[in-house]
Amino acid sequence: MKEQITNALLSRYKRYKQNNNDESLQNCIKAAEKMLKNTKYASINSQGDNGWCSSRLIQPFIDKEDPSQFSLWFGTATQSRKAAEIWNNPKVTLAFKNTKEDANLVIYGHAVIETDPEIKKHYWKKLLKLFFPNGPLAEDYAVVRIQAQRIEIINFKRNIIPEPFGLKAVVLLNNQGQWKIA
Repeated sequence: MKEQITNALLSRYKRYKQNNNDESLQNCIKAAEKMLKNTKYASINSQGDNGWCSSRLIQPFIDKEDPSQFSLWFGTATQSRKAAEIWNNPKVTLAFKNTKEDANLVIYGHAVIETDPEIKKHYWKKLLKLFFPNGPLAEDYAVVRIQAQRIEIINFKRNIIPEPFGLKAVVLLNNQGQWKIA
């Protein structure tokens, strides 16, 4: 009896979510922006020189001047493995999760390592002083800019749940600064 009740409730929930599914571009963009603002860490994946994908946690932040373009920034050491891999292959993938919204966001983009002093100062975070005691102009400090080219999103709270139910993501593509659903 308990299993029948559970199955009935799950079936009702699934129908409700399917009936309220909103895969519109506007909903997907808003959900992605909100997720980036509310998620502290992401996993960045780059191509390692050993043939394996390299993954590590970073604290990226979205460019506040134009959040809908999904330009992301984070600080790194110029001599890090991450920097070396980005110089060798600028294609990176970032993965975010939000358990409160039962959501995940994956961003595919091109990374650029910025060493210009003005850019380094502009994107400096006080917390980075822990890692770079000489501040934003330190030789060993750089800023990485990632320009999103492709976004994949599933968000149960915001009803972004494509068929088959939650097993694939809505895909957004950046076409010369304009986002569209693939």
